[in-house]
Amino acid sequence: MQIDTNLKAPFSYSLVPILCLLAVLLLPFLFLLLKKLGVFNRKKKVKEFSPKDINNIKYQYLNKLNDLEKSLDNKDITSRKAYQELSMLIRLFVYELTDLEVQSCSLKEIKKLNIPVLYELIKEYYDPEFSKISKGNIKSSIEKTKGVISRWG
Repeated sequence: MQIDTNLKAPFSYSLVPILCLLAVLLLPFLFLLLKKLGVFNRKKKVKEFSPKDINNIKYQYLNKLNDLEKSLDNKDITSRKAYQELSMLIRLFVYELTDLEVQSCSLKEIKKLNIPVLYELIKEYYDPEFSKISKGNIKSSIEKTKGVISRWG
């Protein structure tokens, strides 16, 4: 029996499986660390308004609605355009007070926000705003919008 004394090359391993195994073992710890540090909990800060500020914002938007009504009475704008401006005014009002970006939300998206008053107003504006023949009572819609703004908060 012969004994071989020549040294063989060490068994070589690929680094890829070892690195993958390390990543799989370390990722949960990294995730827990980041969660503990609050990286995933970045909540929007709620705007704090004094009653004076809220009343001032309401006053501004009620004046804008009055201006819209005057433009409509003077026949400076069409009913369809008035509905479009009315929709944007109430959306901007809600955004200014809540920080919810509703300016470009669809009706379905607004419904999901669970603000029934806003949903009902925008729903009322949709048909006259987008149909070929704009039907609707714009004066009534403006009055409803004024009422919502007046009662807000």
